[in-house]
Amino acid sequence: MERIIGVEEARGRLGSLAEEVSVGSESIVLTKRGQALAVLVSRDEYARLKEASTRLVRAELQGRLAEVRESVRRAGLKPEVVDEAIAMARGLA
Repeated sequence: MERIIGVEEARGRLGSLAEEVSVGSESIVLTKRGQALAVLVSRDEYARLKEASTRLVRAELQGRLAEVRESVRRAGLKPEVVDEAIAMARGLA
């Protein structure tokens, strides 16, 4: 469930709004001229969303790496070349 509040109204109540979302299950949508700008959510909900996003990105990356390994294999090279390239790139970071 969510509540909608204009940013002007929220400006003076941000502390209390933050406390409300931190203890409840309700999020607060901040709007300006009727357009949603941001959403206040609890720290736990934010962590859950970040974790879900990370899992999704990792799954997509694994799929793309599998495609690259297959392309490398079809080109007559060893798929381990991909892993070596990743290891080298990590060493540069």
